[in-house]
Amino acid sequence: MIDKKSINTIYIISKGRPHCTTAKTLTDMGYQGEWFIVCGNNDETLPQYKKNWGDRVLVFDWYEQAKKSDFLDNFGTEKVSSGAVPVRNAVFTISKSRGEERHWQFDDDYQSFWSIGEFDPYNVHRVGAEELERKLYWIAQFGHEANIYNVGFSVPSESMPDSRFEFSKRVFNAHNMRNENPTEWKGRTNDDLINAIETHKKGQYELSFKFLFLTMKETQAESGGNTDIYQAHGTVRKTAYAILTEPKAVQLVGKFGRFHYSVNWGAICPRMIHEKWSKSGLQKVNQD
Repeated sequence: MIDKKSINTIYIISKGRPHCTTAKTLTDMGYQGEWFIVCGNNDETLPQYKKNWGDRVLVFDWYEQAKKSDFLDNFGTEKVSSGAVPVRNAVFTISKSRGEERHWQFDDDYQSFWSIGEFDPYNVHRVGAEELERKLYWIAQFGHEANIYNVGFSVPSESMPDSRFEFSKRVFNAHNMRNENPTEWKGRTNDDLINAIETHKKGQYELSFKFLFLTMKETQAESGGNTDIYQAHGTVRKTAYAILTEPKAVQLVGKFGRFHYSVNWGAICPRMIHEKWSKSGLQKVNQD
């Protein structure tokens, strides 16, 4: 069994939100596992982060990281926010420097964690500190042993009693990622979708479990983070970054009363088909 510290450390990516809802949630629930907040040295609220969270705040060189980040546009970073790509890629370096094989990346707006019972699907309960650490480790260990690049768990819209044994091809928000041969984070927004697309295109895999889910503040409910980008440009540009990544499989559609995206995962993810159902296999079955 792999050492918990090698795969289960949480890194909360944050900017302009020194109150850091996720950090407060973990603190209030008495979470005993390793966790840190990662901020860039360009953050004007960094002194407040350090005042609030002390040694849990890890600082990376945002200016150097931004120079080598692929935002999938040519807008620069002087007037347009860089989004989460620099900090996401920086976490790989930080985690590897600590001798870790995998790590968790959390956003900074998580309010609570919930789980659905295995034998009683209507036992939907709020997860405490010990249970959360245990289930995070279970997911991380599964990803490590199965050599899956990115594993995680759901948002509430995907986690229902009837779907608790299912999983999806894309990880939202809560990522447990392998440090070896990472898929570079790209795009100014929609970076989690882009990362999933590029991971599957490389012949690797990621999945999100649905028995565990998190709740968070409504998108754009608080300042900081990517809120300024969404307020300035809406969701059309967010979809455009994904289309640039995989135009044959991503489309701009009307959804949830606004512009959104639709992904044809069948055009991206390779499928392993049992020989019985291949053309040669069916011919053999017919002959028999």
